[in-house]
Amino acid sequence: MTSKITCGKSALEQSTGMIEAALKDVAATYTQTGGGGIIEIKLVATETFVVSISQEERVDQIKYEFDIKSDGELVLRNRSTDTQTKGR
Repeated sequence: MTSKITCGKSALEQSTGMIEAALKDVAATYTQTGGGGIIEIKLVATETFVVSISQEERVDQIKYEFDIKSDGELVLRNRSTDTQTKGR
């Protein structure tokens, strides 16, 4: 994440901020232009989202783990990628 993102105190405001941060990162760093685009954004743990992007024979998954500071600033703790092969 290159820009500072802050969010409010409620769970909805925090989720919205984390999703916004993840989408900004995907737009800035994901270079595969084919396929079907984003097919899912899923909360998998507290402050952890997975963005799934459909490609021809696979689904690329980018996992974002955040920390939220007391002032609401989001900090990207970890970003990892995985690929799931589509079954036929």
